[in-house]
This record gives sequence, structure tokens and C-alpha cells, in this order.
Amino acid sequence: MGLSIWEKFEWSLQRPFFIIIATALITGLFAWHLPNLSFKTSVYDLQIENLPETARYNDFKKNFGSDEIIRVVIKSDNVFDPITFRKIELLSETAAKIEGVRRVISLPEIKKVIDVSGNWDLEKFHAVVSKAELFLENLLSTDGKTTALTLALKDGTEPQAVIRQVRQMLEAAPAELKLYQTGMPLVSEALARYTEMDFFRLPPITFLVIAVILLGLFRKLQYIIIPIICVGLALVWTFGLMAYLKIPLSMLTMIVPVFLVAVGTAYCLHIVSEYLTSIKEAKSSFEATYSTFASISLPTLLAVLTTVIGLGSLLANRITAIQEFAIFSCFGMVSILVILLTFLPAVLSFLPLPAERGGRHPAAKPIFAGFIDKVADLNLKHQKIVLPIIGAVVLVCLIGIFRIQVETNPVGYLKDDAPVRRNFNDIYQDLSGSFPINIAMGGGAADFFENSRNLDDIERLQEFLSTLDGVDKTLSFADYLKLVNYVLNQFQPEYYRLPQEGFEVRMVLNNFKTVLGEDIFNRFMKNDLSQTNILLLTHLSSSSKFIQLREKVLAFVEQNFSKDLQWSVTGLGMVIAASSHQLTIGQIKSLCITMILVFAIMFILFMSSKVGLIAILPNLFPIIINFGIMGWFGIELSMVTSLIACIAIGLAVDDTIHYLVRYNREFKKDLDEKRAIRDTLHQVGRPIIFTTITLCAAFSILLFLSFKPTAIFGVMMIITSLSALIGDLILLPSLIQHIELVTLWDLIQLKLGREPRRGIPLFNGLSRTQVHYILMAGSLKKIEAGGVLFHKGDVSNSMYAIISGTMDVYDPVSQDDSHPIPESRVLINQLKSGDALGEMGFLRSAPRSATVVATSSVELLQINWKLIKRLQWLYPPTAQKFFINLMGITCDRLESLTECFSEIKKHSDSNVLYDRSDFLKIVDTEIQRARHCCARLSFCLLRVGFEQVKSDLDSAAKDRTIRAVGNIFNAEIRDWDTLHRYDEQSYTLLMPQTSIDEAQHLCNQMKRISEESLLKTEGFSPNIEIGWAEFSPENDDTGVDLLARASAEMQRVNQSGI
Repeated sequence: MGLSIWEKFEWSLQRPFFIIIATALITGLFAWHLPNLSFKTSVYDLQIENLPETARYNDFKKNFGSDEIIRVVIKSDNVFDPITFRKIELLSETAAKIEGVRRVISLPEIKKVIDVSGNWDLEKFHAVVSKAELFLENLLSTDGKTTALTLALKDGTEPQAVIRQVRQMLEAAPAELKLYQTGMPLVSEALARYTEMDFFRLPPITFLVIAVILLGLFRKLQYIIIPIICVGLALVWTFGLMAYLKIPLSMLTMIVPVFLVAVGTAYCLHIVSEYLTSIKEAKSSFEATYSTFASISLPTLLAVLTTVIGLGSLLANRITAIQEFAIFSCFGMVSILVILLTFLPAVLSFLPLPAERGGRHPAAKPIFAGFIDKVADLNLKHQKIVLPIIGAVVLVCLIGIFRIQVETNPVGYLKDDAPVRRNFNDIYQDLSGSFPINIAMGGGAADFFENSRNLDDIERLQEFLSTLDGVDKTLSFADYLKLVNYVLNQFQPEYYRLPQEGFEVRMVLNNFKTVLGEDIFNRFMKNDLSQTNILLLTHLSSSSKFIQLREKVLAFVEQNFSKDLQWSVTGLGMVIAASSHQLTIGQIKSLCITMILVFAIMFILFMSSKVGLIAILPNLFPIIINFGIMGWFGIELSMVTSLIACIAIGLAVDDTIHYLVRYNREFKKDLDEKRAIRDTLHQVGRPIIFTTITLCAAFSILLFLSFKPTAIFGVMMIITSLSALIGDLILLPSLIQHIELVTLWDLIQLKLGREPRRGIPLFNGLSRTQVHYILMAGSLKKIEAGGVLFHKGDVSNSMYAIISGTMDVYDPVSQDDSHPIPESRVLINQLKSGDALGEMGFLRSAPRSATVVATSSVELLQINWKLIKRLQWLYPPTAQKFFINLMGITCDRLESLTECFSEIKKHSDSNVLYDRSDFLKIVDTEIQRARHCCARLSFCLLRVGFEQVKSDLDSAAKDRTIRAVGNIFNAEIRDWDTLHRYDEQSYTLLMPQTSIDEAQHLCNQMKRISEESLLKTEGFSPNIEIGWAEFSPENDDTGVDLLARASAEMQRVNQSGI
């Protein structure tokens, strides 16, 4: 038979050395792989592989080759100065020899192409190239002071290796030249370099900040070192796994260590705070540790679970970098949980108990307690002010959410003073930008672009493209045709144009590869002349700008070109833009998944949908605040900032769970809502505030990162953490006052003093879960003392189980009595806590067979037949056990009823309760006999009252006394008299051939005998009231008339005091 969870925990706690050694071995295994941890960050991390845009871009690269280029910018006083030009030529030749460079496009290379003889001087060359628009703002600035070497990389080349060699080349270049390299490979290289630098710099700083905070909170070295060790172990496990799987560290996974340090320390803080509370009463370290984790394990487990849910929901995002962040963050969180529930208790069990344990928690200062009291007052006394203020803030932020812009800007990830960003922005001041966009224009048929009109279309499109914002230069096959035509016609300026006639086009095409080479041809035209590429050199790096440009281009070609043409606006920028759009979809999916799962956890924990919804609201609050601020302050939703929502929910739910679990415990003590809120805030308020301080301090470290989005992420996480603090300390306690947090199970257990399955026979043999299923089909019902649950004859399909109080079951003798509780009734049964009733009506929907009245304030569990039928469909085993128990209760009732009948037979007829209508028939028969014989007939009504005796007599004692009075009367009456039990407290005596005077004498005598007898036997004497009525043959009296007259006479006697 397997051990329970707590037995396993106790087993491990009793073997701390084993746990510590096992943890060390596991850590060593992960640490073995750490040297293999690599760093790789690229702009390609921002793309989604399985998008249509990615497929189009890959098709484009198959047709026209890779568009990955590095541009080396060279600045001097005059690039055509012979000495300067020679230096540029040497740089071009050196760059051409770099492995991975397919071709170098530069002014020296162009000179070799067009000056075949090599006899031109630089002035002539300058004059020739300055007439060719192809080179202006591409390879040469208009003032002749800036030029560029364009390095086209081979497919599959590792750009970092090329960048390093180019950097070495620039470092060895003459000092009088101002040189730098730029391009998207440089952006990727910078991201990777900064990632590695920040990774080794930030965790130590984070640990240092956390240590300072822990020192301020606990002021003891062991409570600083232990949390840091626990978090450090989790980091080794996480990055050891990354190294083992050969997953390189990226700019997103770089956040993982800071995140794990912050969150792991926050969990440790909760545990250490609980431990410091436990040691005050514990006799040993083992006892203190066991008590701590018995209290804190469930909230910690749920907190980690909800955080993992928040992080895991990021897997719905299709960007690989975000998925990797989600996977390893989740693994880190699970690692922290394992360490906190195994290694941490093992270490704590070794700590000696402090000599002084009665003092306050080191952090529990009077000032802080006063602050918590003020927070509690806000929740309890000023809801009408606080909630509207929070509502107004939420409304403003909701409006701000609709202003959020989705944006991915890899260049914008770098800070303004980063060299790569400065160079990216500098190049287009003199030349053209280095972020390419490609437009594929297809005619569908081979040799489509042999037609001069179709070539003119390329030029016409370029004229439009040059007017677009961000487009610095356009290059196309038409531009190179112009150049070839220019070369073939001896560089006459008027021939720098497209050929007009068909034979001219064919002639230029035939010489194209000879003049410029096959590489240029393939870069801009398919071999069959069916599709061409138009290259846009832009200084754009914003995904929204890319989308706007694409929309403008497609709108223009739709209106101004043939419908037979096929168009594709593609490039890495377009793929990033499309991937960026998926951020919004992924964000919505992640939030929905997280919310649903968090709601499910809260529902399972408290078995209440209301609690689930209430728990969601304070966790939505920081999300709304975060996105609202982003919208109003123009902070874009990027790949990094998109992580905030799911992380924030996971973190916010942690404190929410700790609060709700503690409040649940406090509230169930006495159901005092206000005391529970105040005590809960004092218990968990400090840890919640301290964890928020810890999180804010840790995330503030991100402000020093080299990436702007990550720095913004740090700021927004600080704002989100503070918002979550407000949600947990103010919004949650205010909302929770409007619902019942305790479950029906908890409330029934509190009232019964034990679990429902042990206190209610209806639930015998059912598991806790099965009882929960039934309770979900029930509801609580309250009835004050004297209230009627149901009347005899009522029709209903509900049954009840008494949770607290007592009830009497009566059979009313009179059905026509208008009084809610008929005076003519007999007690059938008395019910107490745990008893079930109403099962016959529940099973048959038949009229109730008795009236049930509360003798004290009663709480009942009401169970409805329709819901039980639904339970039978959803959970057949549970329903089967329920009905078996119900059958047992019904059999017990039948047995009790049989015993009652047997008991009744043992008593004289005087104590038999007649139905009112049957008794009156007997009276009417005697009246007819007396009328026929002209005889006298007296009718007496005797009522046994307890107003003047002990007030604490229960119903059974009273009924026993009334029966004793009946037995005495029965012994004293004459043989021809008839005595009947009329209702619960009354007898009727029918005395034939007796005058009223004789009847009064006989009744008073029986009264005296009864009172004396009971005084001796019971120690008290009830008050016996008598009313008389005499039948007169002259009158048309009926039994009802005699009864009414006797009752009136009894009231008259009582009022007169006779």
C-alpha cells in the first residue's frame, strides 16, 4: 500500500542527509553541461517559420538568392582621390577574400567592369558613374565623400564569422578613413554580444540586491544564504538543461535568470516567514519544519502551478524564442518547487532553534502593523470610496488598451547610443538604408521581360516606390539594363536608359552577363525572364512601417498595372511584421488559456465559481493597468513586452492564493468576516508586500540591460507588481466581502463539528470528492424557531439533511385548521443534527405525510431530485452510493414506524389519537342516541398545559406526562364514559346520561388526582384546564357545536381565573 503525500514528506524530512546528497548529485549532473552553454541571438528569432509570409520569403530566396548583406561605409574628403581610391580598392580586394562573401560590389569593382583597358583616370571614372543613377546613394554619395562596399553573403554562411573578419579588416585600415560596417547581420551580432555580456553581469547583481533585501527583512545570515542557495540550484538545473539540449541563450531566455531569482526568492520569503512563526511554539527544528510545510506546501504548490500555467500559455505563441522562454521558465519554476519542498526543509531541519522565540518577527514593526491596520480599514470602512476610484482607474486604462500598437523593431531593441544603431541611422544620411525589402514581379510566361513595355513597367513602379517614406533607393533589373546599355554605347549620357526596340532589348540582354556577370543577373531576374526582383534599400526597421509600405505597394499595383501580373512584397522585414501580428493573437490565446486554468484551479480549491471569478478580477487588474499604461504612453507591444501579461498573472495569482487560503482558514474559525479580513492581512500582508519589494528590486536590474524592450519590460513588471499588490491587499479583500468564500463542505463541517460524510448518515461510505458532487446539487436553507419547513399535503421533490438545530415532525389531526401549525396534532418524531427528512416526497414527488416544525433555529442542506438525477448521469457510482444510503435511511424509518405501532398497542385506547373527522362521527352517534332516548349527555375538553412548570422540558417529556394524565383519567372514569386523545395536549371526555353538574364534579376530581399523582412521581404538576358543554335534546347540536362550546367555556374559565 502506497504512502500518502505527507507520509512521503515526513519520510524525506527524517532523512535530510539523503535529500541533500541527492540534490548535490543532480546539481552536479546539470553543472557538468554548463560549459557547453552557448549564446545566439538573431533577428531571425523574431520570425515564425510556418507563416505564409515566411514561405513566400523562402521561395523568393530560392529564386533570387539570399538578400543578406553587410555594407562597409567609407568616409573621406574625396573618395576619388587616387590615394584614397587605392585604399578603398585594397579594402574591396581584402573583403572579397573573406570566407562566406559571395561578391563585393564597390566602386573599384565597378571600375574594373566598365574600364576594361584600365586606362581611365579617376576623374573620367567619376564623370561616368555620376551619370548613372544606379550608383548614386547606393555606392556613392552625391557629394563624393562617402562610398560603401556591399558584401553579398553566400547562402548558409555564418554572419558572425564574416563580421569578425570585417572588423579585423577595418581595424587594420588606414586611420585617415572613417569606417564602419552595418546591416541586419550586424544587428543580430550585437544582440548576441549584448546577450552574453548581460547574462554574466546581471545575475550576480540580482543576487546582491536580493541579499540586501533579505538582510533588511530577516537580519540573520542563514535566512539570506539559504534562499540564495535554493534559487542558485534552480538556475544551475535550468541552464544545465539548456546546455544539454544545445539550446543557445537568446535575448528572451536571458530574462529567465532574473525572473527565477525574483520569483524563487519570493517563494522562499513566504516559507521563511511561516517558519519564523512556527518556531515560536515548536519544540524542535523537525517539528517547526513539519509545521511550516504542512501550512505552506499547498499554497506554494498552487502558486507554482499557476505561474507555470501563465508561462506555459506562452507556448500558444508561434514565435520560437517565446516558446523557448516558456519552456525553460516552466522548467525553472518546477525546479524551484522541487527544491523548496525537498532541499529547503532538509536544510531547515538542521538549523538549531533560536534561544529567544517569543519575540516578534524581525520585520513585524509597529509602524508596519499600523500600515496594515489602515489597509484593513480601507477594505472594511471605505469601500464606497476605494472601489469607485479603482473602477475609474480601470476604465481609463481600458481606453488606453485600444491605443496599443503592435511593434517589432530589432534595431529599436538597441539603446540610442549603441554603435550598431548609430551606424544604422547614419548610413542613409549619405547613402541608402541597409534594411532590404524585395518586390517580386511575375508575368507568368517565359521571356515576359523581353518586352520593352514590361521593362517600362518596372521603371514606372520604381518611380512610385521612390516616393514612399523610408525608401532611400530602389534597384532593379531595369537599372542594370540601363547600365549595360550605357556601357555598350560608350557611356553616352543619353543612352543611360532602357532599350526601346525589341532588337535593342535582346542585344542588351545578350551582353548583360558578359558586362556585369551572371551573379547580378540571377539576383534580379529568373533565367526564363518570367519574374524579376525589385530591391528597396530602406532605413525602416519597424514592423508597422513594413506593413504600411506593403499595403501601399499592393494598392498601387492593383490600380495601375495589369491584373495578370503576380506580386509579392517580401523580405525579412515582412516576415518579422507578419510574426509581430501574431503577437496579438498569441497574447489573446495565452491570456484566455491562463484565465480559464486559473479559474479552474480556484474552483477546485474552493468548489465555488464565485470565488473563481473573484480571484480572477484582482489578477486582471494589474494586466489592465499594464496595458493601459502601455497604450497611453505609446509603449509598443513587442516580443518582449508580450510576456508581461502571462508572467504577471502567474505572479499575481501567487499572492492571491496565499491570501485566499489564509482567509479561508481564518473565516472558518467563527465565520466573522471582518475579523478574518483583518487577521489575514496581518498574517500574509507582510510577506505579500515583501515579495513585491523583492520582485520590484529584481526586475529593476533589467533597467541596466543593453536592450530597450527588456529595460521597458523591467519597468512594466515593476508597475505590474505594484498593481498586483493593490489588487491583493485592497481590491481582493473588498470584493471577497460580497461572496461566501467557505464552501458548502466547509460550512457543513463547521456546523456539524466534523466532516459531512461522517456527520450525515446520508453520506456514509462516500469519499470527500463524492460528497462534493452531491453538495454541488444542494443548497443551504435557514428556518427560525417555530418556522414550518413543510405542511402535510404539500408536494415537493426535495429532501433535507439537518446541519444544525432540532425539528419536530407532527401529524396534524385537523386538516381544515387555518392555523399554520394546527393545534390538533400529535408528535411523530424528533430530528436532530445529521438526520435526513423528506425522503418520501423526494423519491415520489408525493404529498408530504407530515408537518415539520423547527423547535430551534435550524440550518438544512436541501437536495433537489432533478440535480440528483443529473448526478446519476454524470457520476453513476456516487449516485449509486447515495441511493443505497437513502434506502438504508428509509428502512430505518420503516423499522421505527413498526416499533411505534407496537408501542401504541401497549397503551390504552385513551391515548390513541383519532382523526378529528372520525372522532366527531363518534360524538354525533352518541348525540343521536341521547336525542332518541331523551337522555342527558355532557362533553368535556381537557387540556394539559406546561406554562407554570419547568420551561426546559423537551417534547418527549411533555408527551410522556400527557400520556400519564390520560392513563389516570382512564382509570377514574365510569365504564360507560369514553375518553379519547384529541390532539397533542388535549383529551375529550364523552359522558352519556350525565348532567353538566355531575360532569364538572367528576372532571375536577380527576384533575385533583392527576395533579397529586404527578407531583409525587415527576416532581411537578402540569396545569389541567377543563371546558364543559351539555347536550340538550331540544337543540340541533352536533359534535362540532359541543366541541366549540367546550372550548369557549375553557377560555372563559381561564380568563375569569376560576
